[in-house]
Amino acid sequence: MNQATLDCKALLTHSINHILVFCFITVMSCVACDAHAAELVNIAENTTRPSATAPDKVIQSIVALSPHSVEMLYEIGLGDKIVATVDYADFPESAKSIKRIGHSDLIDMEALLLINPDLVVLSFEDTSQPLIEQLKKLNLPMFDTSVNKLDDIADRLEELGIATGNVSQGRQKAQAFNDTLSQLRQRYSAKSTVKVFYQIWPEPLTTVSGGWMNGLLSDCGATNVFANGVAAYPQVSMEQVLVRMPELILKPHYHGNSNQESINWTQWHEIPAVSHQQIKLIKGDLVHRTGPRVLQGMAKVCELVDAVRLQRAAL
Repeated sequence: MNQATLDCKALLTHSINHILVFCFITVMSCVACDAHAAELVNIAENTTRPSATAPDKVIQSIVALSPHSVEMLYEIGLGDKIVATVDYADFPESAKSIKRIGHSDLIDMEALLLINPDLVVLSFEDTSQPLIEQLKKLNLPMFDTSVNKLDDIADRLEELGIATGNVSQGRQKAQAFNDTLSQLRQRYSAKSTVKVFYQIWPEPLTTVSGGWMNGLLSDCGATNVFANGVAAYPQVSMEQVLVRMPELILKPHYHGNSNQESINWTQWHEIPAVSHQQIKLIKGDLVHRTGPRVLQGMAKVCELVDAVRLQRAAL
């Protein structure tokens, strides 16, 4: 058989594989998804989260489509079951070697179908709605790790343990999380309040107004100066920050926002956080990823808030 014939056969085989995948996607898009729809949670529609149920088979392969989902799976002892994930899923160190098939807005559906995992784990809250709708059509078992408050993280760990058959480890890690969270709250939440401005992004100046971040600050005995706004992540002016007179400015540093230093706060001496040199960088992954490591981030935030209290008392 000559080389031209071999090349033609290879091309034909490759084309047939793509046609089969396309046909499978088309067929699966037409399959009724009622059985799995009950297992999914759409945060935007405020649907009720169903109770986790034990899998009907041993979970051997998992695709995790959000970084904190990866961290949760490792936490309950299932890191070795993750066969594919998304960009920025970089903790623990071994997670860096997992195959990448996309990010929160774009997933390689062909690669996902070829993997055909026993379970897809993702955060609906961190995934675009069009992508969620695409995933639903594939009729793959899915588990949502979204959280609205810190206490939800322990619930997700326990539920994930049930959904994957790792019940004991899920419950153990959930209890450990709750214990540490309770200790941090007891230590800091009742102390005198410190006003905090949380700078998510410098240009345009963007902060957070609700959700679990407000709860984290409150548990540290702090108050978000832009709490309970209309938008979840409002753009604000320097004048609006000045009026609220924050005592601490927190600037999370994470993938994609290395320009957090682009604002020169030193020219605004009227702001207590500026005049008292309480502008602090924190590691964004520790507070923005709602997985088990968030308590490390919370502990750091609480320490920074407490330092402001001590400085204020000494003035």
